Amino acid sequence: MPLISARMLPWRGSKGANISVGFDDDLFGEEAMQAEIAFMSEAPPNLPDEVPQGTSFAFAKDSMGGLFASFRVGNTVYRNANQGSLHQLWESVHYIDSLLHPRHNEKAAS
Repeated sequence: MPLISARMLPWRGSKGANISVGFDDDLFGEEAMQAEIAFMSEAPPNLPDEVPQGTSFAFAKDSMGGLFASFRVGNTVYRNANQGSLHQLWESVHYIDSLLHPRHNEKAAS
């Protein structure tokens, strides 16, 4: 994961699991990040309870000035870059959920 300002907030699941959310406070601000965590806590999936212990998310700006998110889940790091807003970066959580919990298409081919 990239080095960012050492600002961390917890994203807690309903069963007590925790994901550390790191972010550059100069870019996003604590209130914005807390609002995003609260929003994601209300919407499925509730990843803190579903991913391995030690999972962490980080939001920052790359050397080219683009926003990016890094999501470490177990030994895998997912990255989403060049999104226009923090909220768009958080949408990656749904992509991670779909990778961790593939759903088979139940429709029969006709």
